[in-house]
Amino acid sequence: MGALEFHNLSYAIGDKILLENINLNITEGQFIGILGPNGAGKSTLLRMMNATIKPTKGEVRVLGKNSKELSPPEIRALHKQVAIVPQFMDYNPSIPLTASEVVGIARIAHRRLFHSLNPTDREIIDSSLSLLGISSLKNRTFRSLSGGEQQKVNLARALAQKPKILLLDEPTTGLDMDWQERLVQIIQDIFSKIKITIIMTTHITSHLPPCCDRAALLYQGRILFEGETKQALDKHNLERLYQCHLNVITHSGRQYCIGTGTRQ
Repeated sequence: MGALEFHNLSYAIGDKILLENINLNITEGQFIGILGPNGAGKSTLLRMMNATIKPTKGEVRVLGKNSKELSPPEIRALHKQVAIVPQFMDYNPSIPLTASEVVGIARIAHRRLFHSLNPTDREIIDSSLSLLGISSLKNRTFRSLSGGEQQKVNLARALAQKPKILLLDEPTTGLDMDWQERLVQIIQDIFSKIKITIIMTTHITSHLPPCCDRAALLYQGRILFEGETKQALDKHNLERLYQCHLNVITHSGRQYCIGTGTRQ
């Protein structure tokens, strides 16, 4: 079954077209990268994938369901199966939540109103922290953590949902080079261990881990190319995407780009 299917999808706000004629089929258990420059529409496309917004034209099917036909309760149920790690978490730093409590937010959606977390929930929380190697941070306040540690907690929170689909919106944003590299490896490890469907957006080719099966190149709301990652990230396609001359170097299963001048 297709995890996500886009059929002639377009999305506009007033006269501004953000996505146009998107056709994409993502099967269960795939890792696909959505690559494009800032403003290409990557975050908007992710929001389509968890039915936060609905297409102006065409359709998107999430786990077999047409997002246009979903009622608010059905969308809330869908959000239990589709987890997203945004670029920036909407978090109030004045609330001194611990890392464990932030991860536990993911389990609240699985409980009835006013029902506390049960032992199974707490086991899932601990397991998610352990998977990311941050069990030692569980009692630290979220606001006291470094940017990389916070992003690990955000990933653990998403995994604690036990989702079928994991959406990563430029997860390396704001991290220094060391933490960028660590996070790429963490994402690789997560996929190898739990094999869920992962869609990751980025504008940096080398941030796609080697396990990325396919890549779609998004430019001004349209898909320029979609296919096997190595083919998608070749010199010709990337120069079309970024509108500049590039050298592309492959190292340890990842593609690195070096700009060599703006196109005339």
